[in-house]
Amino acid sequence: MRILIFFLLLQSNLVWSQSIVAPMTMDYKEIILVNKAAKSFINDSSITIILKHDSPLHPYIEGVAYQINPKLYTIDINFNVKDNKIRKWTLLHELGHIIDMSLGRLSQTPPRWMGKKMNRDLPWDIRPWEISADEWAVEMWEALVDEPIPYIILKIK
Repeated sequence: MRILIFFLLLQSNLVWSQSIVAPMTMDYKEIILVNKAAKSFINDSSITIILKHDSPLHPYIEGVAYQINPKLYTIDINFNVKDNKIRKWTLLHELGHIIDMSLGRLSQTPPRWMGKKMNRDLPWDIRPWEISADEWAVEMWEALVDEPIPYIILKIK
């Protein structure tokens, strides 16, 4: 018994890798997608992402990403989002926010984008942090999903 406890303590302290935590009821394909995307696009190997696939969000919000601390994040998907392609897109879009947070580009506390205070009065489609999340989502989608992107993404320069 002591050997088993020692091994578990040793393993938990020496092995660092990204972790995806999800409920057993979540579609395993979504979990695999987030895992592959995180491993391919986030350089920090010690983060944990908690997925919540049936959150009671406002009907106009498909998903939310949140940073609990520098190594712990959550992605919530609205329980009203039923279409599999939209769910995949939302997961990748929210993971785009996590990429920006892990790179220090996006901060939630205090709310900042690229070191500057966020202007929350900007229309959603021209908020630079939302544009960045869409750009990350496109890049991840093209690398990992073998079907057309469910949205038309316009790049405004």
